Amino acid sequence: MSEVIENQANAFAELVSLDRKFENQVARTPDAIALVAGSQRLSYQELDARADRLARVLADRGVGGERVVAIAMPRSVDFVVAVLAVVKAGGAYISLDGRYPDAQIRLMWTDNHVSLLLTDKASNAPEFVPDEQIMVFADTQGDDGGDDAGQSRPVRDALGSADRDRLACVIYTSGSSGTPKGIGVTHAAIAALADEPRVTSHTDRVLLHSPTAWDALPYELWVPLLTGGQVVVAPEGRVDAEVLRRVIVEHGVTSLWMASGLFSLMATECPEAFAAVRQVLTGGDVVSPTAVRQVMEKCPDLTVVNGYGPGEATTFTTLHPIDPVADEQQVPIGRPIAGKRVYVLDKQLRLVLPGVAGELYVAGAGLTRGYVERAGLTSGRFVADPFGEPGTRMYRTGDVVRWRTDRRLEFVGRVDDQVKVRGFRVEPGEVEAALGRHP
Repeated sequence: MSEVIENQANAFAELVSLDRKFENQVARTPDAIALVAGSQRLSYQELDARADRLARVLADRGVGGERVVAIAMPRSVDFVVAVLAVVKAGGAYISLDGRYPDAQIRLMWTDNHVSLLLTDKASNAPEFVPDEQIMVFADTQGDDGGDDAGQSRPVRDALGSADRDRLACVIYTSGSSGTPKGIGVTHAAIAALADEPRVTSHTDRVLLHSPTAWDALPYELWVPLLTGGQVVVAPEGRVDAEVLRRVIVEHGVTSLWMASGLFSLMATECPEAFAAVRQVLTGGDVVSPTAVRQVMEKCPDLTVVNGYGPGEATTFTTLHPIDPVADEQQVPIGRPIAGKRVYVLDKQLRLVLPGVAGELYVAGAGLTRGYVERAGLTSGRFVADPFGEPGTRMYRTGDVVRWRTDRRLEFVGRVDDQVKVRGFRVEPGEVEAALGRHP
């Protein structure tokens, strides 16, 4: 018997944009702590006021109508304010990681027709960006630095219910042709993630520690802010196991995302770091059952969840709470989250029988627009959904999976030669292209 699995639980409970969802949360819990970074703490009301102030400045500079603003800032309170402000002004953000090669940063800039760079230091701006297109964050905060929640809201597009379909951000991922590609993520895609009960479980204090340009940001930043939780910001720069342990324990982190390679390292070096954590979402590569058992022996109240999902479907597609007692050689990737539909298909796009390997396709809530300035690539990966309503699409993941007898998906491999290294997608085509350019 073939299967089409869909989870429809309240994925579109509140069909509004991210900025409006955040402002609704501010109205519900104005004095609750929204953001923690070291000794810094901002309430929802304070964070909203700071973001509003910057949004007004951005609006005056023409931000709106999905105009893309590049943010070149480390993890910090100011980075969170910047992201919120760009969205409030009606624009979309893209994070520029200073560790990226100059050629990739230039590609990200030109692909998205970026005309404004928001940074904490002018010296962090790429050399090719003209001075008139650089905005230094500190210069936007006013002379007194005080909050001004009483001022009027920033100017933004009066799109009404269409706000939720606006572009929220662009996230770059690997490219099989040798060129990285940007994924256009909408407000609706991120909002759907924040409406999934299993994703929002135990999000009282969520750790923001991934690179800001990575596709974990919707979970680490937006999910807690849209559900009344706290964002705990890890120190800027690379963080090792000891720094993570200290931040998790010191701030009482209750939920976090961690790539499977890093999770295995933490399981070996400091499994007790998760003693007060309620949920760890891990994935990006094959999850080690041994690492899970090592951690849960020290922390029996912890739930470890295998979270699978390509960036093209916004962070998570399926989840599987891992049973440390189960004698499994391979951890399944589970069942779809709220609003997602998953299909296991053969080469003729026919549903395969349980136990038979096929390619995984994803449809429903959380599906992104496609690839920026890559119409041909988008049409090849985002195809018509023959099982959905007319006009709906599904994303071809390239992952080979099969249904187990317990109706859980199990990862088998890839249809191409893409590999994962510590949770990062790596395309051999990019490596070949780099070697080909080398003298």
